[in-house]
Amino acid sequence: MTALAFRKEIHKAIDNIESEQLLKAVYIILNEELKHKKESIKPFTLEEFYARNNQSQKEIKQGKLIAHKTIKKTFATK
Repeated sequence: MTALAFRKEIHKAIDNIESEQLLKAVYIILNEELKHKKESIKPFTLEEFYARNNQSQKEIKQGKLIAHKTIKKTFATK
């Protein structure tokens, strides 16, 4: 089933739920996912950026690198 099909089925199911407790449970689950997504895309502060950059530079000097082909292969299968 595709993501679009799942969404449509979820919408239908939610429209048919009469239990307030069950609706609340679904809301809590979905709201937690949205919070995580919002937190993951918040911009760095300047201090966080410099700390992240310093850490990256250290790892580059230590040779902790991943080949571009490896990254492409990893994300191509998802």
